[in-house]
Amino acid sequence: MLESRPVASFSEPTQVLRLMTTSLLPRSERVSFPIPIQYRRPGDSSWCSSRVLNLSDSGVLFSSTELQPGTLVELALSPPIRVGWLASSPPVCAAEVVRVEGLSVAVRFEECRFSV
Repeated sequence: MLESRPVASFSEPTQVLRLMTTSLLPRSERVSFPIPIQYRRPGDSSWCSSRVLNLSDSGVLFSSTELQPGTLVELALSPPIRVGWLASSPPVCAAEVVRVEGLSVAVRFEECRFSV
């Protein structure tokens, strides 16, 4: 005689749909060009210099060997062209390191202040 077992059902399809839509969001367009960038931890008085590897509306990838995921940083960069919402004047952005791959650090912008 065969035993019957309960089978998982999708009684709440909106939850399943919500999970599916959040995982299918498109990435921001990346622009690759080596422009200078300055970064520091909040409260530090001196800036470290580096080069941007790529830049998007949501963040920036640059070279650094000293930052770890979860680290908060301030960034100062001057893109030579308009990229998404970034103006051509030098912004100072608060960001969080989200990924480290070898000598590259990916940060997600949290907030940007623009000079007038």
